[in-house]
Amino acid sequence: MRRYIAKCDLSGIQNFIFDIPSKGAAKELKRRSVYVSQLAGKLEKKHEKFFEHDAFKIIYNGGGNFFYEIKTNKDKEEITDYLLHTSKAYIENPIYPFFALTEYSSTFEKAMQEVNRQMLLEKQRRLLLLEPFESRWKEKLPDLKDGQGINYHFPKKGNGQIMDFDEISKTGKGDEKLAALKIDIDHLGKVFRNKSEQDYNVLSKNLELFFNQGLLDILQKNYFENQVYVVFSGGDDCFLIGTWSAIVDLAAQIHIEFISLNKKLRNEVSSLEQDLTFSAGIIIFPPKYPMKQMAEEVEEFLAQAKNEGRNRITILGHSLTWQEYEKVLSIKKQLFKLVDEKGESKAFIQRIKSSKIGYEALQNRMERGKIEIPKVWSLKYYLKNVQRDNKDEVEKIFDTYSSSLIDAFMNKEDATNPMIFPIAARLTELLIKN
Repeated sequence: MRRYIAKCDLSGIQNFIFDIPSKGAAKELKRRSVYVSQLAGKLEKKHEKFFEHDAFKIIYNGGGNFFYEIKTNKDKEEITDYLLHTSKAYIENPIYPFFALTEYSSTFEKAMQEVNRQMLLEKQRRLLLLEPFESRWKEKLPDLKDGQGINYHFPKKGNGQIMDFDEISKTGKGDEKLAALKIDIDHLGKVFRNKSEQDYNVLSKNLELFFNQGLLDILQKNYFENQVYVVFSGGDDCFLIGTWSAIVDLAAQIHIEFISLNKKLRNEVSSLEQDLTFSAGIIIFPPKYPMKQMAEEVEEFLAQAKNEGRNRITILGHSLTWQEYEKVLSIKKQLFKLVDEKGESKAFIQRIKSSKIGYEALQNRMERGKIEIPKVWSLKYYLKNVQRDNKDEVEKIFDTYSSSLIDAFMNKEDATNPMIFPIAARLTELLIKN
């Protein structure tokens, strides 16, 4: 009896899900997302049936791919022919399943490394059609009535129907804009590399639980159920759309809960040599924004966060550490209170926000060796029109902002990132609109 590990990887998911018109996008987006989730389950059951007389065990299923282990008398050629036949059945489908197979002859760790290497080779051999998939694909998309779990979560109308994005945008605070949040685990390959089968199972099951029931719990605990639409979530990533005000706060809450998961896994998985972290991208956009463009832009922001060091979040075009992002939300709260409760002029927020332009100009001058540090203190010019009762609080904000600018220009170690102030001001501006 031989032993193998096989892997399935679904290709083309993002293009398939997001290549839709903006009108009525919420329903179509969800149907396509659910279709992808169901396709992975359908393929898993198909393979389980093929090996029904053999020892068949799922190792992992999530994020558009799955692994399974088999002990069988079937030879490698017969299994490979079956996998190829399964793939070819989807050649006209916008989602194409790649399969890789390797013998499990030594250790679990080596077999997993080899099947991932084989998958890379398989993807390079993909058969391409000369005409678009959409012109041939006829498969019916699923109904959304009876599903359960995180990937069936979406804001509903009173009659139980899915709310469209323009309707969702009206349920938030301030400006009627939406935001998209894409989260992805950092260095996932390193996390799973050289792990025993037991450690692999513990890691994969905990991550799957976090991005499923864990995310549902976070939404419910923060009262975001009717403001956040789950495009997909599972495995090692998630993609969410919601009111901009809910999404910017939700990102921080997800990160806080993930820190707790990391501590748990460091205790349970002795071979885990590094902390688990994730990076994220957020874009803010109007409800009628093209879905495909939105998905591409949030993917770019996520890539920016990873390229600038990982364990970061990119928002409004700037990559921040999670500690800096928490400061942004804290300053936003303080600025909003000054305007909403203490009667400060909205112009005060505009002054901080517009200082971003001056800051970037100063950075460019510094790079050319033409920086005049005293000009930074001209920020205090804005204090002249502040209400008397708010002057001490506002002056403290400007002092901190000014000091952070100088510290950044001087490359001072552990300097506060000055961009957190204009970013917080822009978010406050959105919050006080309408």
